[in-house]
Amino acid sequence: MAYFASSVKCDWSIDPNGLLENSHAIIKQAKKRFSTSKEIRTFSDEQFGLILKDSIAPDVLHQTLILRDVIEEHASQFRGHQLLALATSTVRFCSKIYFGPEVGVSQKKKVRDDVMECWLSTIQRMNQDLTGLDRTNSYCDYYPATVNLGDSRDAHLYLTENSVDAVFTSPPYPNEKDYTRTTRLESVILGFLNVKSELREMKERFLRSNTRNVYKNDKDDDYILHNTEVLKIAEEIERKRINMGKTSGFERLYHRVVRLYFGGMARHLENLKPFLKKGAMLGYVVGDQASYLQTHIPTGKILGDIAVHLGYHFVSIDLFRTRFATVTKKNMNEEVVVLKWEG
Repeated sequence: MAYFASSVKCDWSIDPNGLLENSHAIIKQAKKRFSTSKEIRTFSDEQFGLILKDSIAPDVLHQTLILRDVIEEHASQFRGHQLLALATSTVRFCSKIYFGPEVGVSQKKKVRDDVMECWLSTIQRMNQDLTGLDRTNSYCDYYPATVNLGDSRDAHLYLTENSVDAVFTSPPYPNEKDYTRTTRLESVILGFLNVKSELREMKERFLRSNTRNVYKNDKDDDYILHNTEVLKIAEEIERKRINMGKTSGFERLYHRVVRLYFGGMARHLENLKPFLKKGAMLGYVVGDQASYLQTHIPTGKILGDIAVHLGYHFVSIDLFRTRFATVTKKNMNEEVVVLKWEG
């Protein structure tokens, strides 16, 4: 879903008035199909198993799937923008999903059931954004963008040597948050996920940051066997777990997640090196954590140490913001780890 959204948002070449005109035609056809439909459109049992329970009402889902199908049938040059608008409007206005520290379902959320009007209003905002561009500057010629769908730990599969001037990103934090839940509903609506095996395949391409995407054959922790601080934190977490009598399958993996997380970051930084130009600057927004039995994890400091061990020049750790952690009831720092590659 992130790949799809990024790809659409990097395409500024479409005609905004054409997008609006085509979308009005789709609305007309979708409303006609909705009024004559005798069968309620819904998900399969496997698809329902992928989304948060009760996150979308049956009548809303029925309208959403009809609209999706009409968009697909038109198969116009505006398809990507229209499907992204559908994902956005359905989740934001027509579902019971809310975003707090975690993604959840709220029965108190005010939900709209006019799916097609919500979608059209989102298309109209897209039209306004695209109309506001100064097209005399030929954005698409001067600022080309390529979006790759893959695993950032294996950057060598997507880049060419000595081609990167800068890296700026915010990787996942080691905080037991399942990031796939954030876009689960729209991923199923748009057909990116249909069965559990596809969800697992997606999770396997993620940096390990929670116990729900740790697998038996994971070996990223091999990259940080030298790092005594990471190993010490992992041992402390496991010792606390045993002393507290925590025996669930997820809790038994807490210490392993920490090792795999920092090992995955080391793997990313190692595989990135051949593609960085001399003098390339890197910025990683990361946050301190205490999600695993309230064991403090100084993420930025450890990441900086790992980078130095791999040959990077450590520039600074800059405070980005301080946030209040709901689990530990403490303020935690989010920081930008600034690195430089000097070759």
